[in-house]
Amino acid sequence: MEKEEEKTMVKKTKKLTKEVWCLLGIIAVIILMDQAFKIWIQKSGNQAIIPGILEFNLNQNTSAAYGIGSNSKFMYVATNVVILGVIFKFLTAQNEFVDTKLKVFLSFILAGGASNVVDKVIRGYVTEFIDFGHHFPVFNIADFFVVIGWVAIAAIFANFTVKEWRSKKEGNDLKDNDKEEGTK
Repeated sequence: MEKEEEKTMVKKTKKLTKEVWCLLGIIAVIILMDQAFKIWIQKSGNQAIIPGILEFNLNQNTSAAYGIGSNSKFMYVATNVVILGVIFKFLTAQNEFVDTKLKVFLSFILAGGASNVVDKVIRGYVTEFIDFGHHFPVFNIADFFVVIGWVAIAAIFANFTVKEWRSKKEGNDLKDNDKEEGTK
């Protein structure tokens, strides 16, 4: 009996280790890709990929998301470290209850946030360069992954909520049918 429990624990540990390394790999790739593009744009200057539609225009954002907030480096870093810490704590504390898709999208948010914090600490500003011709705020790859992560998480929760609502509605319909059959 003990050997079976031990084998199960070893399997869980190996799975957890693979998953953790995979998530850390995703985070590292996003951070490295974002930082590499930021260095490239700073060296090469503005680039018109599709003039008027998609351009790489260097922008030094000294405030918070979408230009909101003060120019306080300390507040930006402190706020982001707290948010990233909460996400990390959630991932580690709830690991066995969180599905892989959610972990991947939370990793997107962690990576994007961490890369922008690195910018703020090292450069004093966040390098942004992806410009869709004044149709959106100028952003960077890290911002893209943060937004994708949050949108995907919202979609996952919306999908879950709809399924739960339908399940409860079907359950209530069955109870109503049972009551009607009992009165006949």
